[in-house]
Amino acid sequence: MEIDFRYEAVNSVGTTVAGVIRAQSEQEALMQLRAQSLTPIALRAGTAPSARARSGIRRQRASAMDKVLVIRELATLLKAGIPLVDAVHSVAQARSGTVMGDGFMHSWRALNAGQSFSVALAESKLTFPAYVSQLAVTGEMTGKLAATMADAARQMEYDDKVRQEFINALIYPAILVSAGLAAILLIFIVVVPKFANLIKGSRAADVPDISLWVINAGVFFKANWWLFAIAAAIGVVVLIATLRTEAGRTNWLVRLSSLPVLGVWLREAEIGRWATTLATLLGNRVPILSALELSAAGLRLPQLRHELSSVIRDVRGGATVAESVAKYGVVDTTGVNLIRVGEKSGELPQMVATLGELHADAGRNRMKRFLTLLEPIAILLIGAVIGFIMVAIMMAITSMNNIRV
Repeated sequence: MEIDFRYEAVNSVGTTVAGVIRAQSEQEALMQLRAQSLTPIALRAGTAPSARARSGIRRQRASAMDKVLVIRELATLLKAGIPLVDAVHSVAQARSGTVMGDGFMHSWRALNAGQSFSVALAESKLTFPAYVSQLAVTGEMTGKLAATMADAARQMEYDDKVRQEFINALIYPAILVSAGLAAILLIFIVVVPKFANLIKGSRAADVPDISLWVINAGVFFKANWWLFAIAAAIGVVVLIATLRTEAGRTNWLVRLSSLPVLGVWLREAEIGRWATTLATLLGNRVPILSALELSAAGLRLPQLRHELSSVIRDVRGGATVAESVAKYGVVDTTGVNLIRVGEKSGELPQMVATLGELHADAGRNRMKRFLTLLEPIAILLIGAVIGFIMVAIMMAITSMNNIRV
């Protein structure tokens, strides 16, 4: 299906022109522009200005996907033959009035001042993964900056995909557990207190202890519901504040990684991210030690980072990567064999990339099994609690009927 692309380009006499062109993809649009003797300096889908531009609202933070798109757009422009300075300026102009636009405008000024692209990227003050800078350096050294930036965009996209999978995996259990707790609290606050009159006076001595406990708990919850509401609100605020900090997110990940099923999935997902990042770096001729350090720096699990730091130390001392990861148990036997074959055959990037795919697939399958089992287990537990409350109330009613008889 064809879509509209807004473009800015330089014609054969050096004049900047702008317009709209219809094409099925960016590549086709670029080919059409070149066929018209136009050198594109900006190309983006859509004919209307964005809602953000219309509203005049300035975003204070750039999302992970914003960073992926800007690096991918830069790689596309470079691949189309646009000079680096013009490509960076085009990216900055296309995002004028945003954090990304301001950052790349700083990069453009640094490039005009004679700085390298890797230095100019640091001048943007935008937080990119460490491997993006290293890939930029490698691209400048080899003259393949467009290819290395495209690889950087793919790796950033993969990292964001893993992060989204983790968040999505937690949403369903959170909703399920929250709904169950809400149902239990509703019974405690609305239903149970209505039976409080059954245990008043001397008749309470004939009511089973389990019934007394449940009914008294319901009365207490109803009388002090606002205290529980305040406590819950404080808990949510503290949780959100904790998740906004890197240290807080790391602490939660460490706690989650100690859980039986979720912990194994987290480790597999992290190893998958490490392997794909390492493969991307090695594929762009980054030295092995630098690639190991950069790929390990992006991991979120402290235990895995510690294991890989030991691997790096051994490799620096002359050991092979396969020997080191086997020694510290970073990957399983299959992973060790893949790395060993890659080192012997000279195809280490491809073998490590395969290792990343295997761990990513294993993690997804494990989470699918976990979510498949979670629903019936949660329903059984919630049903058991609600059944326990109902049995306690029925025992109280039955005991009172026995007294009347």
